[in-house]
Amino acid sequence: MFADEGPGIPDIERALEDGYSTAKSMGLGLGGARRLVNEFEITSTVNGGTRVSITQWKRR
Repeated sequence: MFADEGPGIPDIERALEDGYSTAKSMGLGLGGARRLVNEFEITSTVNGGTRVSITQWKRR
């Protein structure tokens, strides 16, 4: 789990779209992370921070 106390994400669905960035980056971070794991959960509150929980199950 990752958490911060930053400005939060006002529109999580938009932030998960490829190409969306508030930092002039490629905009692949959140969406890419979601595609690479088995479980992905994000919650965010404007002016209250963001929490991201990811789980990758080990393959046998």
